[in-house]
Amino acid sequence: MLNERERMEIARLWERKLRQDALELPLAERHRNLEPASAEFVCALAAGIGAKRILEIGGSSGLSTIALAAAARQVSGRVTSIEKDRQRQAEARQTLSQLDLAPYVEFVLGDAGSVLESAGEFDLVFIDCEKEDYIRFFDMLHVPAGGVVVADNVISHSLTSYVAHVRSRSGVESMTLPVGKGLEVTRFSKCSADLFCRSAVRPLLATKSRGPTEQVRATPTSARSTASTHEH
Repeated sequence: MLNERERMEIARLWERKLRQDALELPLAERHRNLEPASAEFVCALAAGIGAKRILEIGGSSGLSTIALAAAARQVSGRVTSIEKDRQRQAEARQTLSQLDLAPYVEFVLGDAGSVLESAGEFDLVFIDCEKEDYIRFFDMLHVPAGGVVVADNVISHSLTSYVAHVRSRSGVESMTLPVGKGLEVTRFSKCSADLFCRSAVRPLLATKSRGPTEQVRATPTSARSTASTHEH
């Protein structure tokens, strides 16, 4: 779980992002950062499933990396964080070092499309990059049974194509959670979606969600034809 120092640093990075948005800086100058409530959720989920091999696609300046590294610390795991912006990754490295989380992170500078071509399996993958790349990167992942992929911004950016794509895959259960700007949580498993929802996600959602009130439903493979997504 996150400690007080880590929560303070997450709050600092988030406040900076809000200032950048308020100043209406060019998008290229704004830092992509996960909302604090989403960071808490992702940390708890990664630790809760015992994810030892964690992949972050789009580390930016390190807010989500803090959450994932804190989970890795708890389970003796490791995070591979991919970021293509050298300056932002340098800041993330410094931040994680100051928080004593650097030993749990391997920073990879480069395009995720190239890195994923030779990447191995990961127990949990967090995606927060260019939205048009979500589907392509999802299809390149190697996730074992029981592994989870979490994609950010599915509500705020109306990523209906991505949601429909992951839910069309056989052998997965997927749901949209109204946490932060919307998280699509996709689990690779033969277990029933009801079991997944009951044992892994709902207890975390009850304590971590700070988003708008919204119905949360699992989407089992057998019910995909009638399932609807929850973006707005």
